[in-house]
Formats: sequence, C-alpha cells, structure tokens
Amino acid sequence: MDYPSAQAKTIKKAQANLIDPQLDEWQGKWFPHAPGEVEPDMQKVQRVHLESDSVTSDEWAGKWFPHAPGLTTTLSDNWLGKWFPHKPDAKDLTTETIREKTKYKICDDGVHNLGVDYEPSDVRQNYNFLCLSSNHSAFDPSMAREALQIEYFLPSAFMPPTKCLQEPINYTHQPPTNGAFRPLPAVYGSYKYLPPQRYLRNLAEGAIVMLYHPCAYQGQVEQLKLIVRSCLYRHIITPSPYLTPERPLALLSWSNSLTMSVVDKRLVTQFIKEHARNGPLAEPDFGRFVERRTTYNAALLTEAHLVTDLDDSELCGYQEM
Repeated sequence: MDYPSAQAKTIKKAQANLIDPQLDEWQGKWFPHAPGEVEPDMQKVQRVHLESDSVTSDEWAGKWFPHAPGLTTTLSDNWLGKWFPHKPDAKDLTTETIREKTKYKICDDGVHNLGVDYEPSDVRQNYNFLCLSSNHSAFDPSMAREALQIEYFLPSAFMPPTKCLQEPINYTHQPPTNGAFRPLPAVYGSYKYLPPQRYLRNLAEGAIVMLYHPCAYQGQVEQLKLIVRSCLYRHIITPSPYLTPERPLALLSWSNSLTMSVVDKRLVTQFIKEHARNGPLAEPDFGRFVERRTTYNAALLTEAHLVTDLDDSELCGYQEM
C-alpha cells in the first residue's frame, strides 16, 4: 500500500519550505532577518546606518529644528534689535558689570559710588572708626602737652574746586582744613565716620568740625562733644584716624585747626567764636536755604539740634566760662 510513503514525502516537502526562504511565498520584510539567513553583526549595521545618515539627501522642503540630520549647528540671526537680557552666546552681564558700566554717570547724589571716599557698608574700611592700636595708654590725656593751633595760608581770592565722584581728592595736610570737596554738604550732626571730602564742604560754609581718634580717652571725647553741641548748630562730629596719640582731639574751621590732648573749655569756646561762620561759601542768611538743599547723610548717627537758630546768630551763648 503506497499511502504511508506519500505522507512522508508531504511532510518532507513542508519542512524544506520552512528552511529555504526562496521557497516561501511571503513578500513582506523579515525581522530581524529571514529564516535561514545568518544573523548580521549589529555593530556593522549601526556603522552602515551612521554613514548613510551623513550623506542622506532628504526631499523634505521644510525647516529642520534645531538643524538638519548630519549638519553641525551654526546659528546665524538677522535680528538687528536689542537682546534681553543679553544676546545668545554673549557673556552674561552680572550686576557688578552693569554697575561698572554705569559708574559715575551721576556726579554726586550722596548715595551711589561713595567708595571712592568712604563706603559705609564696606567692613574693610572699619579702621576709620575702630581703635586698632595695641597701646591705648599712648592716647591718655596729658596736661603736659599744650594744645596746638595752626592756620593754613590761602590767597584771599582762592575758591575751592568742587569735584565729582569720578575724581579722587588728595590733601596737602592732615587732617585737612581746606581744598577740594564733593558737591553735596553733609547733614549737620554726629557720624559713625564722615570722610574729609565731605566735611570740607561744610567747613567752607562756616561749620566747625570736631574730630577724635578712635582710641582717644572716652571721657575727654564726651566732654568736647558737649561743648560743641551747645555752641552752634553748624557742627560735624566724626572719628578720624589722622590724629596722633599725642593730640587725639581736634577742632577744625576753614584753614584753621586746634589739636589737643586735654579739653580746655576756654580755649575750645574761644576757637569756635573766632572761626565759626567763616569760609568761602559762608552766607549771613544761611538758614534761608539750608533746609531745602540736597545733602549727604550716609553713616549719620544723630542730627544736630538748634542752639539759637539755623544762622547760629549767637555762638556759645549758653556756655558758662
């Protein structure tokens, strides 16, 4: 009987069709490869794809973002306006850079760019009002040291220059009593520290400036403050590192100075009466404009109080000699 033999041939033929892809009628694509084919090397396949991508010409007529496949990024922009906050790929403008670019566009407003003379927020400048001496006893008051009064000569027609903050100011003597100054006068009163570039403007309009070294004996400092405050409204009180241990206390007027180791009330009062209200900018009716002007008050501790009036028409009138 031939039946078993025919069945064996049918099975054998079916097995051959499964093994040989050429005998298969499937017209689609095999994944990852057709049956019977050798499995391709994946690294070679990836390399072929990369090489083909680099030379692929695409019929896409639109715009690629950020760039077409295989192209290096090269941005060119036709924008002619202003960028905010800055142009792409440009260096970022930090706050310090912006501050440097706009520095000194204002001559003097009493607030900005103060560091050229004294920056109140800069702790590195604390030496102006802190006692850093290791020998405090050198500043003790001594009756053996006489007070020293000096008058600095200036031509009668001399008019001190006013300089904006972009110009540093130097002086021929310390503590300075005349020379150039900043445009804005300081508010009258006591300061944590007031640089000479400021208080000279007040000296020019007839003020008295009291200086004391940060290491000076505190009792003598308070005694001198009391006299000055009770003599006139137009006064400035500030520490100064320019005074010596021998004479750590001083009174200044325009082109005059009185330095001392011990407070002499009679001598102090006499100096104020002789030299206050004198200066190239002094006005007899000073009170008429003093309250309406723009002033400097950085590091101000206490504003001055009236003694008689804004013109200080009576100097040291309530002092007991």
